[in-house]
Amino acid sequence: MQNKNRKIQAQNAFLALITLTFVAVLFHAALFLFISKYILQTQNSLAFLQAISHIPCNPVLTFWSAIFLFIFLIFIIYYRQQIHDQKKADIILMGELLVIIAIFLVLKASYSGIIFLVFADIFFSTQNFYAIKSKRYWFFFLTVAFICFMCSNYDFLTLLINLPSIDTYIAFLPLKIRAIVLFWRYFIYALNVVLFILSLFTYVVYVTNEQRNIEEELRMAAKTNDNLNSYIEIAQANAEKKERIRISREIHDTLGHALTGISAGLDAVNVLIDIDKDSAKKQLQNLSVVVREGIVDVRNSLNKMRPGTLDHNSLKDSLKQMLERYTSVSHLQVNFTYNWQDADLEKTTENVIFRLVEESVTNSVRHGHANQIDIIFNQDDNFYYIDIQDDGQGCNSIKAGYGLTQMQERLAIIGGCVTYEGQDGFLTKVKFIKK
Repeated sequence: MQNKNRKIQAQNAFLALITLTFVAVLFHAALFLFISKYILQTQNSLAFLQAISHIPCNPVLTFWSAIFLFIFLIFIIYYRQQIHDQKKADIILMGELLVIIAIFLVLKASYSGIIFLVFADIFFSTQNFYAIKSKRYWFFFLTVAFICFMCSNYDFLTLLINLPSIDTYIAFLPLKIRAIVLFWRYFIYALNVVLFILSLFTYVVYVTNEQRNIEEELRMAAKTNDNLNSYIEIAQANAEKKERIRISREIHDTLGHALTGISAGLDAVNVLIDIDKDSAKKQLQNLSVVVREGIVDVRNSLNKMRPGTLDHNSLKDSLKQMLERYTSVSHLQVNFTYNWQDADLEKTTENVIFRLVEESVTNSVRHGHANQIDIIFNQDDNFYYIDIQDDGQGCNSIKAGYGLTQMQERLAIIGGCVTYEGQDGFLTKVKFIKK
């Protein structure tokens, strides 16, 4: 809120500078007009023509030309602030400098304070004050404005072109009026300098605070991002812990009970085999039933961990759906090539492949910040191959974390292996034997 007030103060100071510059232009143009009329009324025309170094143009034309050009200048300043095309803005700024020079010459170089308006407008038209240093065209415009200011000295300028001096006009006024005119003339110029310094000071303070606020917001955003990453890691660890507990309960309630019953039954068969072969045979039949039930329970437990999409779709279609979900919620582009058309894979193998691709894509987005991923499924007479290449950050030293370790363990179940390369993006190469 405080910085917003500073911005308003800077804008008000700039508006005040524009207003004062208009008053100064009007004042000096009026001097040429009314002093010329006063000279005619006092019949000092001949003395004036003898005193002046250059025959002046029509003072009425000077008056209205200065006002018209200044109004046109205000229109250019306002119009340039509304456009966002930088090249077009630069062209208009050059036109603004030409109008400033035209006003300066129309006023016979009598008021150099108008150059301050160019300096202030160049600074105010820049969104970031510090960006001026990195933009050569700003340096160019400031240089041109500075040269204009240096050339605004009447004594220096008359060496190049012939201009009537306003001091010659003022010299024909009565002493008291002359003193009043000179007082207001120098007062307006001094006030113009003060307003110029004030407008730049308030603007620089505003931009400095704005820069500081942006840096503070970036630090807060980075801190929030770190906290969010920590929360995600904690949530992931908790999810993994809950999943391990659930799986252990599944094993305890199914396979554990079945193996306990089988162990007890085998002990009984071991005792009965020499005493009562029929009872031992019956016991073995019961054990066979328990083993089959245990196998069914294990398969049911594995099916619970199977991705739901694989229950209703092929591996290829399931992968496509999963990849489409990623691309629909992010900027990620995925190129998916599937050349396993004749593959007849077991459910366990499909589960492993699905989870492996899912984990690879997740890693590419989360850790590699990738924009594009190429996924290629190929095969030959003996092996299936999967290549997953992203354009992310990659890494020179690959340390297997939980996700990469899980990939290796899952592939080991189906007799596969995986290798990683992180020099150019991140490449995951998978190979497992056909069965």
